[in-house]
Amino acid sequence: MTGPTGRTFNFSDSGDRFGRAECLYWLARRFDRPVYAWFAQKLGKPSAAAMVWYGDSGQDPAAAGLPLDKHWRHVETVTLRSHWTDPDAVFVGVQAGSNRVNHNHLDLGSFVLDASGHRWAVDLGADNYNLPGYFGSKRYTYYRLRAEGHNTLVVNPADGPDQDPRATAAITRFASSPEWAYAIADLTSAYAKQAGRVERGVALRDRRQVIVEDEVDAEEPVDLWWFMHTPATVALEADGRVATLQQGEAKLRAQIVAPADARFEVRPAEPLASSPNPEGQRSNRDVRKLAVHLPEVRSLRLAVVFTPCDEGPEPPAPEIKPLAEW
Repeated sequence: MTGPTGRTFNFSDSGDRFGRAECLYWLARRFDRPVYAWFAQKLGKPSAAAMVWYGDSGQDPAAAGLPLDKHWRHVETVTLRSHWTDPDAVFVGVQAGSNRVNHNHLDLGSFVLDASGHRWAVDLGADNYNLPGYFGSKRYTYYRLRAEGHNTLVVNPADGPDQDPRATAAITRFASSPEWAYAIADLTSAYAKQAGRVERGVALRDRRQVIVEDEVDAEEPVDLWWFMHTPATVALEADGRVATLQQGEAKLRAQIVAPADARFEVRPAEPLASSPNPEGQRSNRDVRKLAVHLPEVRSLRLAVVFTPCDEGPEPPAPEIKPLAEW
């Protein structure tokens, strides 16, 4: 659940910073899992307990036989990665799960993305627990807890909570091969009042390109938003069909492959005009939103491809297939 940047795949009220890990040295010995010691040494912080329990340097995950891709059942999350020890590896995590659990956000379908030593798609984490009604009636008035504050879809934002707070979602399909690894989440219950079917597929192609593909079917036209929160600067190209994200010298290219009329826009990490904005929330001033807005949707396939701008030749945009054919 930890990417090559050392930041965790966080969701709900959790943050993405890795904490203390000295117990992993003890666990490595107790259960004969030297990979735990490797992980503690790479990411743990020095402490007296680490000195007491410290063992050898352990065994890296590839040597230990850990898979590059994993479906975490019941919690319904998936992680896909290109490499275990390369700090510039590609890593993507997507979650389904339940909006009913303690400390939840309305974040079904949200994803994080690492590449080239940076986290590009971020989860903002918790807000101030002392905000009025944070664990009560006002919980979903706060931006960071709403779907619009995550890297997921918002459908008809003027209709109240932007996902059903009682919804559950499952990873319905998962596959892992060297050239093509993917997960598909059925998000229909999160948007049941607005649409008859909502699915999100996230794939890692050739261990380099990340594809996020959404399919939506609705009986009546719906107002649909696609969001991705990022700390990167964003430059739009090709009439808004392409966005180049940059952090330091590293760049990531985002391209809308379908539909033909979709365009990126860059927005602040703030509520939509139709959403409430109570005072006292944490600032998101260092984050912006890459967004796609499609105001009249009945049947949609929206596909966005992310490609690191590294030294290798840029691969062509992949053929976009229906999720049923993945």
